[in-house]
Amino acid sequence: MKTWQACLLGLSLLAPLPALAASDIPQQTIIFAKGSSSARIQSQIKGDQMVDYQLRARAGQKIRIDFTPSNRSAYFNLLPPGSEEALFIGSTLGDEYSGVLPVDGVYTIRVYLMRNAARRNETARYTLKVGIEASAHKATPTAFDQTLSLQGVSFHVTASNVGSINQLTITPSGLAGSHAPIKREIDGSVSGAEVADLNADGSPELYIYVNSAGSGSYGSLLAYAANHKKSLSEIHLPALGDDKKLSAGYQGHDAFAVGEGRLLRRFPVYQNGDSNAKPTGGMRQIQYRLEPGEAAWHLKPDKVLMY
Repeated sequence: MKTWQACLLGLSLLAPLPALAASDIPQQTIIFAKGSSSARIQSQIKGDQMVDYQLRARAGQKIRIDFTPSNRSAYFNLLPPGSEEALFIGSTLGDEYSGVLPVDGVYTIRVYLMRNAARRNETARYTLKVGIEASAHKATPTAFDQTLSLQGVSFHVTASNVGSINQLTITPSGLAGSHAPIKREIDGSVSGAEVADLNADGSPELYIYVNSAGSGSYGSLLAYAANHKKSLSEIHLPALGDDKKLSAGYQGHDAFAVGEGRLLRRFPVYQNGDSNAKPTGGMRQIQYRLEPGEAAWHLKPDKVLMY
């Protein structure tokens, strides 16, 4: 994963090249071999050349992209169907992306060199690996069973993921206090879980992502903090509907992830008249920071991005 650093003087040199018209960028369709759900591409670009790799996918499918360039100034962006507003910008976020796709259509993986390298007419050889997992709303439900560890504390997370209501069990270990399991009834299925230390206090937190059944696939969060590695207390995420500005155009299909010291929540934005499968308002990403409260921990909106 690359870290982007630049002083004000160097910003113009490190910025991506101005966007070309889509018709001017060579396009290649990614086709998986029979029986495979991934592809591996090896190629190169030089100077101001760009390449668009295009792949048709469905809403709810998970995409994984790994980019390995020979030149540290080479990156990729991921563009949603029918838009030049990137879902992922490699020059600021790195060489790897994994996430749930919000809509049906043709997605574009754009490979390019940064302006400084392009002006020097440098060459970048690269390997691009792209994989797609089955659509979440069409796949057969499978039980969630995962153990996550950080800073000497572990969490065994299980959920049956059968039907619309499920039983979630969290069994901690490595705490100085009680290791009694936490059992919760959840509306939906567990789609993922992560451990992190967002407040950098030396004790981990557990973040569990839940998506409801049905076409909306509304996301929710269950999270716990290991207080000084002694006991667990719940972390509260404010209801999205409590903030009219943040929830404007929200109709579900959200995904959570931990990154750069924040909890990230991303979802497509719907305009009036949009169908469930075709939102046209772009993507909204809310970044939350973890803060202490009087009796529990709270996630507070810290930054909002639109793509």
